[in-house]
Amino acid sequence: MKHITYLFLLAFSLPCFADNVVVINADEIANVGIEVGQLKAVNQAMSKKLPAKVSIPNKSQRVVSAPQDGVIELMLVAEGDRVIAGQELAQMNSPQLLASQNNYLQALSALAQSKREMLRDKSLFEDQIIAERRYRQSQTQYQQDKTEVAMFRKALELAGMREADIVKLSRTQSLTSYLTVSASSSGVVMKQLATVGQRLTAADPLYKIAQLSPLWLEIHVPLDIANTINIDDRVTICSKNIEGHVIAIGREVHEADQGVLIRAEVNQKTEKLTPGEFVEVCLIKQKEGMQFSIPRSAVLRFEGQSAIFVETDKGFIYQPVEIVTDNGEQLIIKGDLSINQNIVIAGTATLKAAWLGIGGE
Repeated sequence: MKHITYLFLLAFSLPCFADNVVVINADEIANVGIEVGQLKAVNQAMSKKLPAKVSIPNKSQRVVSAPQDGVIELMLVAEGDRVIAGQELAQMNSPQLLASQNNYLQALSALAQSKREMLRDKSLFEDQIIAERRYRQSQTQYQQDKTEVAMFRKALELAGMREADIVKLSRTQSLTSYLTVSASSSGVVMKQLATVGQRLTAADPLYKIAQLSPLWLEIHVPLDIANTINIDDRVTICSKNIEGHVIAIGREVHEADQGVLIRAEVNQKTEKLTPGEFVEVCLIKQKEGMQFSIPRSAVLRFEGQSAIFVETDKGFIYQPVEIVTDNGEQLIIKGDLSINQNIVIAGTATLKAAWLGIGGE
């Protein structure tokens, strides 16, 4: 009650140099709880917090599949394990591999035979014993057999046989039905898609492996905000102090939330993010012209207009401003202001009451 009476007396006792100026001495400022802070210019502003989903870029994902029909006998890694390129992931028993090896060995034998015949015919042709046509035929057959060997060798590589195993097969002529499935790239095992003892056909998936840097942020943004976003605009994850940049802007409004998909890429601190999690992000926009960040408590409303009180040598001046961005407790404003001016950041309501008492309606 005493505080209300004091404000009432204050409103009718303060001197006024103009309709929008309030003069209060230092003792009165302390008594009514008015606090003053310095204006600080900003050259960028953050949007409101927006939901985003962490996802893995398409180019960073690989599916390791069964190269041949067969049965899984051993799984060597599991979900969450880190693997490197060439690391063994699983072992299979594949009767189909026996047929592929047999084809390769037969092609090698045929190549050796055709090479001998070509060399013999070349010698006979040079001695003018046989016609050139016969030599050319044996030469063509040799080239065909050579191509066939390369084709069957490639089939063994695709089946998962390593170079050393193929060389050993060529040397020993010993067939085996066991093959090893290896990682084609480094990364983290995201999913295990098969189990020991399972019978698979060629191309059935075994593992999903992904590289977790960089990562994507898939943000659904209201259309009015999306229209102001440009490629390479900065994005920050509010709670983790991680920044990225916009790499794609969708061209379709999603029916569920009437939002547009904005995709950002994050290259730093990706170990702090988990694919599939939802985070809150803010879009960072560079500002044109002089703008300032102030606490919400500094702003008052009068007749539909936002304003602040600026401290001057004469007193506190009522100054209309425009709110550019509302970030919750912090606002981005612009108006007839300059850097390092002092403004009222607390006790604004008290000062407004005094201002209305001496110069307002």
